Amino acid sequence: MKSALIPLIALPLGFAAVHANPSDDWERLNDWSIGDVLFPNLHLHGVGGFTTGDAEELASGGHDPQRQAFSAQAIEPGVSLRTKYLEGFANYLGFQDAEGEWDGEWEEAFGKIVNIPGGFELKGGQYLSRFGALNDKHLHAWDFVDTEMVLGRFLGEDGLLLQGGELGWLLPLGTDPAWVSVATLGYGNARSHEHEHGHEEGEEEFPHEGEESALADDVWTARLMTRYRFDDFHTVTAGFSYAAGTNGFERDTDVIGFDAEYLWRENGLEPGGRAFRWRNELLWRDVDAYSEHDEDEDGVIDEIYSGTYQEWGFYTHAIYSWNDRLDTGLRLGWVEGVDDFGQDERFRISPAATWWFDEGRRVGLRAQYNFDSIASSDDEHSLWFQLSIALGSSEEVR
Repeated sequence: MKSALIPLIALPLGFAAVHANPSDDWERLNDWSIGDVLFPNLHLHGVGGFTTGDAEELASGGHDPQRQAFSAQAIEPGVSLRTKYLEGFANYLGFQDAEGEWDGEWEEAFGKIVNIPGGFELKGGQYLSRFGALNDKHLHAWDFVDTEMVLGRFLGEDGLLLQGGELGWLLPLGTDPAWVSVATLGYGNARSHEHEHGHEEGEEEFPHEGEESALADDVWTARLMTRYRFDDFHTVTAGFSYAAGTNGFERDTDVIGFDAEYLWRENGLEPGGRAFRWRNELLWRDVDAYSEHDEDEDGVIDEIYSGTYQEWGFYTHAIYSWNDRLDTGLRLGWVEGVDDFGQDERFRISPAATWWFDEGRRVGLRAQYNFDSIASSDDEHSLWFQLSIALGSSEEVR
């Protein structure tokens, strides 16, 4: 039995789910389960292309394209556990880095107690926090080849991935099924990313890069999501998110986010047909930090800057599904930038098109162009191609 919160938080009207035809032979072949309790799956992503800049430097997230040669962006074996009162999920993520070397890490491994009276559920382990509209979604649920710039900068290159616990509550809003609202409260420490750059031998280990501004320890998160379904065809979702904790400078960072989404489906709750989704998210953060970037004319650091800075960022993207096989999308993103901490103001526009080889949308080819305008350097142009394959059960616990 599924938790009551799962379909509410995981956007059951998402395109991949609604287009799948359970009677199709290909879908039946991928209906993997062990005793109808364990549901394994495997997601494969390869990416490659061309860029006028350095792919690794242009990447906003840890699993964005790192080099032009075609590479394994992600190999994700995972398994979900589903019982009446206990659920869980674990997945491993293997990939090739900027040099083409193989690396890997456990991404999520958590358990949940579900169907607690009063509409509660309790999650514990290593998990992607329910912050904003996209943070808790894996790469195979993205609509674009790479992550949103503002999320990579504000939440960390792999997102806000916590080791701790999270309480979810399906708010009692009466008998009108058109309204759904879920509140979550979490606490934990951000997992140390194994592919971060270290200091050179003999170098003073003052945190000085912008990545040190991200949340690290004693992180509190909160989110309120509300969805209103006007009818079977039109739905609006809005959310407020907050996170606070200790950053890499061993000082404080606060992040606030507002997100909103409109979804239209030609066939309503039935599979197939055209669809349109417009998603937006605005984030602001306040960072207490220090920097060693203040240099004199000879390049000698003569003081360490200490203070607080604020930064804004947003993204907006729209996806139009023409039929079961073809999606087109357009994305705009902007982050403000803070010169004292080596963070450039940056604007990106990304049109994309995805062709699905099967009606179940398990095998797809995506083409995406990025135009990057970066304050301290030339404009950059990138063209990426991504091949995605999804095998196994779609009963993924979130």
